[in-house]
Amino acid sequence: MIAKNLKYILYFFLFTVLISCSSDDSEEPEETGEEVTPTPTPTTPDVNPNNGECESGKTAIFTEKDGLLIVESENGNFSGTPWELTKSLSEFSGDGYLVWNGTDFLGKPGEGLLSYKIRITKPGTYRFIWRSYITIGTNGSEHNDSWLRIPDAKHFYGQKGDGHIVYPKGTTLDPIPESNGQTSTTPNGSGKDGWFKIYMNKASKWHWQSSTSDNDGHNIFVVFDSAGDYTIEISGRSKGHGVDKFVLFTEGVTQETAIKDNAVKSEIKCE
Repeated sequence: MIAKNLKYILYFFLFTVLISCSSDDSEEPEETGEEVTPTPTPTTPDVNPNNGECESGKTAIFTEKDGLLIVESENGNFSGTPWELTKSLSEFSGDGYLVWNGTDFLGKPGEGLLSYKIRITKPGTYRFIWRSYITIGTNGSEHNDSWLRIPDAKHFYGQKGDGHIVYPKGTTLDPIPESNGQTSTTPNGSGKDGWFKIYMNKASKWHWQSSTSDNDGHNIFVVFDSAGDYTIEISGRSKGHGVDKFVLFTEGVTQETAIKDNAVKSEIKCE
């Protein structure tokens, strides 16, 4: 009987020891007082997708080649403006298009400013056209325009097929000789401080058109008299006007070539 009791006591003792060891194994390691340095996480450049994918602190420069410049509107820095990047309409190019979702600024250019730095390697006269869409309604004369300015060019003007020329109201740029003798070089409609109102008039479709002077459409031209960097400025005017991309091209490049769907957009340099 005594031996049996001793056997039970021995079993109980062994069981207690095993439980104690198991508890010790699960305890947290003791603090050593030494500071542990975490392994650093690899960093990537701070890239702004609204700045031609250039790193913050650098400027996207869109480079003309062989008399042709092609720029996607969404590659400009639109952060903090009412311009909205969207993809709701089909047949856009690039990563989407920008729509002006601010209020109408029919007589006040410069709001929601988009500024595109371009690099011209081939001086000369370029035509400007953008591809845009009326995203509100089906009226071809509403929600169909935005403001445009090229402030540092030699000349910036509108010209009709018959040769008639207009200049932005309030421009500080020089006129071209071809307008000498005209009784008026003022476009119809609003404008100020060197800004042209640029409109199109095709509803429910993407359309290549950049006209100025109300009911008397003039195409847009700009003269760069030397190689170098210049600025294209776009600002909001009519709510719902969507801009997909724009092109600049010389007389040596056909419009068909400049606006074809598979045309490669211009190289972006980050400087």
